[in-house]
Amino acid sequence: MKLKLATLAIVAAALAAPALAQTPLTPEERAARFDAADKNKDGKLDKAEWTTTLPEQAQAMADQIWGRVDADGDGSVTKEQYLALRMGPRPPQ
Repeated sequence: MKLKLATLAIVAAALAAPALAQTPLTPEERAARFDAADKNKDGKLDKAEWTTTLPEQAQAMADQIWGRVDADGDGSVTKEQYLALRMGPRPPQ
């Protein structure tokens, strides 16, 4: 359990750092990023395609993050699923 929490903390920090350093992408920019990554134009991203959308700092942790991204375990992420992913730091509560 502690390892899982530590891993999530590392992933959150890696995803948050670029978000804090730059303005978050708009939905249109995220859609364009999805389209550019969908090399075979099948309307979904496999793990390799999705990894190209990550900030450089997070690409090394793609394996750990993928399980959360591909929540249904079908091996791909649709554009709808991709756009629904919350990127960057959590909003203050």
